[in-house]
Amino acid sequence: MSSMIGTIGRIAALAFVLAAAVTAPAFAADIPGAKDYPGIKRYEGASIVEYKTQKFTHYTLPLGPVDEADADNKPVFAASKQASGALTRLSYTVPAGISSADVFENYQNELAAKGYTVLYKADGGAIGKRQDTIFDGVGTQLFSYSPDAAHFLTAELAKDGATVSIALYVTEFEDGYTRDIEVAKGQAIVQLDVIESGTLQDKMVTVTAAEIEKGLSAQGHIALYGIYFDFAKADLKPESKPALEQIAQFLKDEPALKIHVVGHTDNVGGMDTNMALSRARAASVTAALVKQYGISASRLNPAGVGPLAPVAPNDSDDGRAKNRRVELIPQ
Repeated sequence: MSSMIGTIGRIAALAFVLAAAVTAPAFAADIPGAKDYPGIKRYEGASIVEYKTQKFTHYTLPLGPVDEADADNKPVFAASKQASGALTRLSYTVPAGISSADVFENYQNELAAKGYTVLYKADGGAIGKRQDTIFDGVGTQLFSYSPDAAHFLTAELAKDGATVSIALYVTEFEDGYTRDIEVAKGQAIVQLDVIESGTLQDKMVTVTAAEIEKGLSAQGHIALYGIYFDFAKADLKPESKPALEQIAQFLKDEPALKIHVVGHTDNVGGMDTNMALSRARAASVTAALVKQYGISASRLNPAGVGPLAPVAPNDSDDGRAKNRRVELIPQ
């Protein structure tokens, strides 16, 4: 009798487990290689459906609505600021039945708890008539045609000498081409862009004085990506200091060497504009080396070739980032 009772009990337990498996919500797996940005938790049960990283890019951080787009269908914000550094782009789908407002509130609480400062926030139509252009580059139209239940914010966090900037967009899917992403009408979706600038990016792209010497000896020139400017401007940003220090140290180690400082741009904008910009940026670098580090102006020749010497195709953010650089060439 006790054996029969035990058997019945095991059958009942198995039936319960099977029933639970059938009724439990099924969450889609993340796409291969994807992972959350460290320190920002996803909404419970959400899945990563798009994932991209870049070692360095220039990013326009919205501080106001977007009611217009330029000739290339890029967003034109009423107010914005530039953030330059390593980029992480994450697209999530949230389990059905959860509103975008609930998801957005959870993210706000998460960011506040981590010490982020909100720079700009808007909902629905207040985000702008052309909010479809904000995340047009994620590879699908997941966020292009769903403005009604949308919520948006930008925020920043200063940490360990670096700045982490984020752009967060949460809405409920209405329509658009989604490729192979499974999403239902009314399902909450999240776009999270994170840009690390300052110390974190410097560790990735600053070339040392020894590496400059090695590169010039081996290749006759060296490309530097640790020199930063705002978009379409020639004024050096403070984050350029580590790279300038290494260039100056190299020149002090090689007191007889004279170099060309050559500015390069991507192909965004007109030829004349880019040629002038590349020359102006090279001039800014040489001026800083002379005024701040005591390098003789007679050893430096600023020049610019605009977009005429690309090292990568200009048809992607990664390619354009590689083409925006300053090179050193011995005279």
